[in-house]
Parts: sequence; structure tokens; C-alpha cells
Amino acid sequence: MTGISPPREPSERLPIVSPALFRRLAVAALVMVTVIVVTGAAVRLTGSGLGCPDWPSCTQQHLTPAFSFHPVIEFANRMVTVVLTIVVAAVVVGAFRRRPFRRDLAWLAVGLLIGVLAQAGLGGLVVYTKLNPYLVMVHFLASMALVVDAVVLLHRSNRRYGPGSGRPLVPRSLLQTSRGMVGLLAIVLAAGTATTGAGPHAGNSQGQVVAKRIPIALRDMAELHSSLAILLVGLALGLVVAIHAGDAPERVRRAGRILIAVLLAQAAVGYTQYFTHLPAALVEVHLVGATVLVVGTVQFLLALTHHPVEAPAAPLRPPAASPGVGENGDGSLVASSAGNPLGSVEAPIV
Repeated sequence: MTGISPPREPSERLPIVSPALFRRLAVAALVMVTVIVVTGAAVRLTGSGLGCPDWPSCTQQHLTPAFSFHPVIEFANRMVTVVLTIVVAAVVVGAFRRRPFRRDLAWLAVGLLIGVLAQAGLGGLVVYTKLNPYLVMVHFLASMALVVDAVVLLHRSNRRYGPGSGRPLVPRSLLQTSRGMVGLLAIVLAAGTATTGAGPHAGNSQGQVVAKRIPIALRDMAELHSSLAILLVGLALGLVVAIHAGDAPERVRRAGRILIAVLLAQAAVGYTQYFTHLPAALVEVHLVGATVLVVGTVQFLLALTHHPVEAPAAPLRPPAASPGVGENGDGSLVASSAGNPLGSVEAPIV
């Protein structure tokens, strides 16, 4: 029967995603990944880690918590995880429906989804093991890995990546040293997380099961963490001075100055919280600063290589008919100044 089209595949019913919309999705993913870090720290620092003793429901009898401070804080963090999962799922769908399709963006989006799901499962293990400090460490460091993935995804979302597309803006030695600085930052974060694991903020509150702590003296861990942090600041300062001494573009220099400012602010907060005996509010600020530092360091590294902005995709056009030739209703050819008005129908671009 004429005039009836065959049913489309489910993937064909989804609209095509434009690069501009995909970039907005990537921004939302980065925001939500940052929010989950902040709310997770709030759970720990308010002693709400066992506010919901079961998972995924709050208790064995009830999915939602009773209207009490610690259960509400813990359950709110879980709800943020749900929102994050929805946003990341939208990013994955957007990556595969994006036109032009980019394999690198699809891999980064899938990695983000796998990381979020793994984090949700790891959060359940943290609850079931009564806030095992080593699992809490892994939980936080995995969150930092998600932040890195989201930053790279956002950076690449509107830039060309491929063979020969990148042009270094600094000497190779500085580029390699900057990569080494990222590795040193990972070590500093691990030491800082271990310091928190040895400190007083276990994540539970009075009246709950006492959470275990890492059996290392807090002073020793704090000194190790601060020594590594000083090394990181010194390395970053040397890099930024070398960049300013060269002919790097202003945007690279600006990224370096921002990184130094974040590092110094983070160091100031770290020393202040230690000498004021780790007040929870300052520890929260320090954890937020660690997240900002990860974002700033990765952006600094990415800024050292220039990748041109991706050119907008040309809209699909219907094939043009032969000049001066059209088709009459009965199929005969007639002279015409316009092309063939008929063309293929493309999927809508959002």
C-alpha cells in the first residue's frame, strides 16, 4: 500500500543532538558531579554517614527516612546521586545521537556512566561496612576521577580532536612536567584522604556504631600530606614562571595564574583547619577546594595544547535537480527556474 512508511527503529525516533546542546549536557554533568562531592562531604562531616543504615532504602522497613537530621542528610545525598545518574544517562544518549558523531565523546560519556553506577554500588558497600575508612577513601578518590572525566568531556565537546589536530603551545619539556604534576596531585589527594581517614570525622554521630579509623597518627599523616602539597605548589610555581618567561598565549598564562591562586588558597585552608583542630566547616571548605583544584589542574593541562573549535556541521540539503528542469504532475519534464522541491526528510536537530 502506498503512502505508508515502515516503522522506524527506536533509536531513529530520538532527535539528533546538536553540538551546542551536547555541550550544555556536559556542563550539567560537571555541575552534578561537583555537587555529589560536596553533598557527600557534608554527609560525612555532619556525622550522617549511618543516618540511613540500609541501602538502597533508608531502612529495612522504609524506603524514605524519618524526618530527622541525619537520615534526611544521608538520603538527600542519595537523591542527588539519582539526579546525577539521570543527567549522565542523558549525556550518554546525547553522545550517540550527536551529529557529527564523535567516538571520543561517546567513550568519555560511557566512562562517566560506568563511574557513577560504580560509585552508587560503592556507596552501598560503605554503608554495609559501617563506614570502612579504606572504602571511604576509594569512594572519594573515585569521585575525583569522575570530576576529571567530566572536565575533559566538557573541554572536548566543542573542539576538534584527532590525528594532527593538536598544536602544543609550550615546549615539550613543560608539557611533560605538567602531566607529572597531575600525577603528583593524585598522590596529594590520596594522602589528604588518608589524613581525613585518620582524623576525627569518621562520618558517624553519637549513638551510632563507632566507625573505624585508619591506624596512623593524625600528626604523621598531616605532615606527609602537607609536605607533598608544598612540593606540588613548588612544581606548579616553577611551571607557571617558565610559561610566563616564554611566548605562551595569554590564556595559557591566565590558566597558570588561576591554578596558583587555587593552590595557595587550598594550602591556607589546610593549615588553618589543622591548627584549629579540624572544625567540620573548614574541612568541608577544604574538600570543596580539592574539587576546584582538580578542575583547575586538568584545565591548565588541557590549555597547554591548542585544538581548534569544531566547525558547525553543515545542514543537510535535499539533492538539487538539473538546472531548468522540473517534473509536471503527469511525469513529463517541463522547463523550470527552480530545483526539485522534493527532498529527503532529515531528523530534527535539537
